[in-house]
Amino acid sequence: MSVFSGDGFNSFMLGSGWAWFSLVSAIFSAGFYLVNQYWRMPGELLVFTMRIMIVVLMTPFVHTLSWPQNPLFYAAVLVTVMVGTSSDVRTFNASAKFGAGMVSRLMPVTVLVAFFLWFVLRPSLLFEYLARPWLTLGILVSLSACVYFAMRLNRCEVSRSAMVYMAPALAGYTITTVLNKYAMDFGAAAADFSGVVLGYMYVQSLIALVLVGPYVLWVRRSKPAPLVQTVPTVPAAPAVRLKPLLAASLAAALVWLAHMVFKNYAMAYSESPSYQAAINLTAPVMIAGVYRIVGHREETDVRAGMGIVAAALLLVVVTAFK
Repeated sequence: MSVFSGDGFNSFMLGSGWAWFSLVSAIFSAGFYLVNQYWRMPGELLVFTMRIMIVVLMTPFVHTLSWPQNPLFYAAVLVTVMVGTSSDVRTFNASAKFGAGMVSRLMPVTVLVAFFLWFVLRPSLLFEYLARPWLTLGILVSLSACVYFAMRLNRCEVSRSAMVYMAPALAGYTITTVLNKYAMDFGAAAADFSGVVLGYMYVQSLIALVLVGPYVLWVRRSKPAPLVQTVPTVPAAPAVRLKPLLAASLAAALVWLAHMVFKNYAMAYSESPSYQAAINLTAPVMIAGVYRIVGHREETDVRAGMGIVAAALLLVVVTAFK
């Protein structure tokens, strides 16, 4: 039986709990972006070694899970691997090239798209919202504010080349966000969601190893070159060394595991995948806080960052207390 189970936990999550879990997942999301800004490893190699560590860490515990029986769950996971893993590779490379702050500030475009894409899979939800116009208005205002304030942060050294480079990853994350919520819904009939939450993470990592492994061998078939220098203020990437690679991979694995546990539970209990994604937009604000603490110099719009937090809190209020 999962520690995240029982009537008390269900009541908490069906209330405001999913929002608090989303906020915690956003903290680890910020860490995910920051990992490769400082270690600056090749994205495909970091994703592969990170997934190895995730499988190693999870294998001793997965035999206790109540695995989903519906094959559509595993089909959804497969698609998330196909689009999400390539997005992770591109995101790691972008963090090394452009910085974690810039990359995180490009993510808000996935929220609005995911919000409307979810209606394709759950059209009945649209009619529920239309029946409660004030709830609908509150959700739309909060989502619009999240996107507006997050996009204002793009004025901080966001170049056209960075946006073009991240475009495929943003499309991939949008699809993954919707399918992640779709997969979590298969646990609704179970006593708890541990099977879909942890099973999703484990199966996804196993499939990722199969798909990314050959790609890594193909990319590394010749002597690897440093990442391309695109921002003059960012120092050139170092050559790949084993110890830094292992350190970066372990850090990425631990951050990803924590992020996905809280994210998946939040997804399972929220009505729409864009709700969790909207609160995850606080990650750029958290990264800005880390920058201030460590003395990393970056121009940032503090008011826009606080606007994201306020918009996310509005989303919590109008959905958790409807």
